[in-house]
Amino acid sequence: MNKESSSYYIPHTLDTLPVELLYEIHLYALSPSLPLASRHLYAVFKSAPSSIHAEYLLGCYLQDATRSSAARNAGLVSKVLRYPICSQLVLEAILRNPLCPSHLSGVTELPRRLFRSLAPRKRGDPHTQLLWSDEDAPLPFLRFLYSHPRIPPPDANRHDGYVLTKAVYARFLPLVSFLLTHGASPACKGALPVMVAIRQKDLALVRMLIERDGTVRAESPRKRKAADSAGTQATGAGGTQAGVERWEQGSGRGVKKRRLEDRVAVNTEMLKLAVKCDARNIVDYLREKGCVPDMQTLMMMGM
Repeated sequence: MNKESSSYYIPHTLDTLPVELLYEIHLYALSPSLPLASRHLYAVFKSAPSSIHAEYLLGCYLQDATRSSAARNAGLVSKVLRYPICSQLVLEAILRNPLCPSHLSGVTELPRRLFRSLAPRKRGDPHTQLLWSDEDAPLPFLRFLYSHPRIPPPDANRHDGYVLTKAVYARFLPLVSFLLTHGASPACKGALPVMVAIRQKDLALVRMLIERDGTVRAESPRKRKAADSAGTQATGAGGTQAGVERWEQGSGRGVKKRRLEDRVAVNTEMLKLAVKCDARNIVDYLREKGCVPDMQTLMMMGM
């Protein structure tokens, strides 16, 4: 190249390429490192359409499935759900893609990322509502995963019951009810979800976890708000008795419900923790359930 023509030469980098061409390079490379090459590339790929994200995730799975039996055993849905870009829209686009396997087998593993940010809502926070609703994330996405006919049934007890424990910790009652209805067990990891509810001194939530007939359909958000307000006045700042009672009102008047076996058996560790937390109503409840305190617990109770 001579000196005259070199003055008109413009060097090309990835940042100067059209977005459509960057998408093609991204789908060809299937490299998780490419979006991290520059801030521009990261912004381009992060804001890409759902169809591009779907094609990328499907390509990554098919590539891994041809090389590893572990990827094949994990299954398509479990694999793509691990990526933060996998939303409901992206997953729907994957299932519509002609390259998506027609038959998806195995069990869907719910990733921890969907529940990691769950935390109790604080009174007086202007940015959030005090009460959780049926439309708060990740509940709508979970309803889609559990109801889609092509998606293998999710396992809510993976990761030692992490999903239910986080829902209990956040006092996300609609999510707790949904998980219990779909097979989540409060007995996981030494009944950790029950222990968390005991530490919160929340008798109604403890009952909800232990008793199978304690979880029923929800009411309207307006009624839930009124019930929770009344329950706060009755039980103090630490209680949500009335807030959970709305889940326990039954499906109709005059209908007798058959007593079902508890989801988890009460034990002395639960009773000991309730005594330590000075949750006297929970202590009385556990003793009514037949839990016998050991000598150390009796000494703590002053008996």
